[in-house]
Amino acid sequence: MLKKSVAPSLFKEAVPIVKGIDRGSLPHSACDIVPTAVPITARKRSKSMSRRIGQNGTVEVRNGAYRGRWFEDVAGQPQRVKRSVVLGFVKGMRKSEARRKLRSIIEATGVNSPSYVIPSTDLFAKREAWWEENYLCRQKPSTQRTMRYHVRKYLLPKWSRHPVDCITAERVNEWIGDLSHLSPLSQKHIVSTLCLILGKQFGRKKITYISVKEEQEEAVCYTPEEMSSIIAQAQGMWKVLFATAAETGAREGELHGLEVADIDFVRNIIHVRRSVWEGQKQSPKSRNANRAIDVQPSLITMLKDYLNGRQEGLVFPSKNGKPLRNNNVLRRRLHPILQALSIREGGMHGFRHGRVSFLVENNTPVDVIKAWIGHGSERMVRLYTHLRPQYRSRVLASIPSLVGNQVALIDPLTPLFHKEKVA
Repeated sequence: MLKKSVAPSLFKEAVPIVKGIDRGSLPHSACDIVPTAVPITARKRSKSMSRRIGQNGTVEVRNGAYRGRWFEDVAGQPQRVKRSVVLGFVKGMRKSEARRKLRSIIEATGVNSPSYVIPSTDLFAKREAWWEENYLCRQKPSTQRTMRYHVRKYLLPKWSRHPVDCITAERVNEWIGDLSHLSPLSQKHIVSTLCLILGKQFGRKKITYISVKEEQEEAVCYTPEEMSSIIAQAQGMWKVLFATAAETGAREGELHGLEVADIDFVRNIIHVRRSVWEGQKQSPKSRNANRAIDVQPSLITMLKDYLNGRQEGLVFPSKNGKPLRNNNVLRRRLHPILQALSIREGGMHGFRHGRVSFLVENNTPVDVIKAWIGHGSERMVRLYTHLRPQYRSRVLASIPSLVGNQVALIDPLTPLFHKEKVA
């Protein structure tokens, strides 16, 4: 008689038998411990033409007519929608003919073409949130504030629920009409922010900006006499600040960020290495803005006397040692001086316009002006140039007259036009 064999448990045999220890007090075997199930989420694939083999559609009979169905992509939503079209009546055509007709209709839509571009499923609001998190956060604080204002004031109210691929040049041109109260330059800046968010350009001359009918007021430009009067009226640190602005033509942020180490007292050079916006230090406005400006020895002497041996820190600090804020400089110092001197109210940028105009009037080479001012194009130099009437009169006096002293005499009795008699 065969004995009934019982297969012993491998896990139970793995537990050693120790005298004096209850087997029930030992921990459960590995077989008794079931790990918690972790759900596996499949990676969501984006739409791609490489995964599509094309579609022929389906033909069905409904109410005595052949109806064709196929799928189309819709911008702004991940699911495709089903399209349908009546191909013909059963009495007038065969089903094979209906299939051929449906196939030609699908080919006309281009959904089976290798060059077909699947529209994006992103809405503008979603794309803007991604752009702000990944791009805008790396820009300068001044740039961030300006672009956030564009987004909050103009872009999101108009385009937040529009699919990204539906924002075309034609639709932007229609929308530009709502911005007619803004200057063309402001319109261009808003559209530039829109292009950065979309990640594309609309092409040259695709966007038509509405021109301003009213004549724009000319930018404030202090003349050499006005700048001298402002410097003479100012006191203490402000006299040196306005003198430096007049001699260098530097931007207000560059002046407020100027440090003692940036001044070369031996070679009479002031280096522009940083800027200040709303009390925060940042890099200069552009690559050309990082520059070296040659200045007169008289300004270096004024700066040396003002610093009085100080070797570090800001050249023009506030009372608490922090960088100056441009609004405080205008409101507390510059504007009261301009009002007292009866000079047209302007900002610190008036010194920059005045410096460029002064250099042009004194026949300074354009390349030198661009290097000192920090602009890369001659167009900007022309934009900053304001020629005084005295200068134009002096230039005209140096040019010989074509007419000379001869003045053509016209007989007032001689008719200018002879009317021919019609027979």
